[in-house]
Amino acid sequence: MNRHGVTEEEIAAVSVKNHGNALNNPYAQVPLRITVADVMASRKIADPLKLLDCCPVSDGAAAVIIADEETAKRGGRRPAWVKGVAHCCEDYLLGDRDLADPAALRAAAAKAYAMAGIEDPLSEIDVMEVLEPFSYMEPLWLEGLGVCRPGEGASLVERGVTTMDGRLPVNPSGGALSANPILVAGLARLVEAVLQVRGEAGARQIKGAKTALAHGFNGPCGQSHCVWIVGAEG
Repeated sequence: MNRHGVTEEEIAAVSVKNHGNALNNPYAQVPLRITVADVMASRKIADPLKLLDCCPVSDGAAAVIIADEETAKRGGRRPAWVKGVAHCCEDYLLGDRDLADPAALRAAAAKAYAMAGIEDPLSEIDVMEVLEPFSYMEPLWLEGLGVCRPGEGASLVERGVTTMDGRLPVNPSGGALSANPILVAGLARLVEAVLQVRGEAGARQIKGAKTALAHGFNGPCGQSHCVWIVGAEG
């Protein structure tokens, strides 16, 4: 916020979007119709984060089956194809890195994009599921994923870029703000990405989604990041 002039209201708009998307997801824990004013009026948790900027405490499970091409084609269900994947990690100690500059995410995204042959994620990816247990994380991670330049992530909702009918829908499932089973939430993003490219996401389906990105992170303040690109066709 200090570096780029991002406002609390811009960050609150992420919560409004994702909780609203969750209304279409039967697996979401906290689907809500809320406004920016509602987020701003919710009680402070750790300034400037408010209750509606923060994920719930959730229980849940997720699983995926990864197979070679021949086995996948015999599986009886339409497979999603892994186009690219990468995991990168940076320094552990918080004082040794710039927390407003997700270097590990940038590196992981670059490797996954190269593997998948993606040069412009904003134009070549149809939908993203980004792990955002706190509202400020979605715009920050989108900057790291190369969707926009540093400092521009928080304005994407207001500009309509990341909404369900926007140029690049982000977290149509409602994201971790609407359900955050710890240590499974990243895998849930991959499950949601697979459902999207299969056309099986129900009311949260993005029309024509053929390429999806799933993201997860671990470690203090995003120390390590993993990026998957999945597609509808091999």
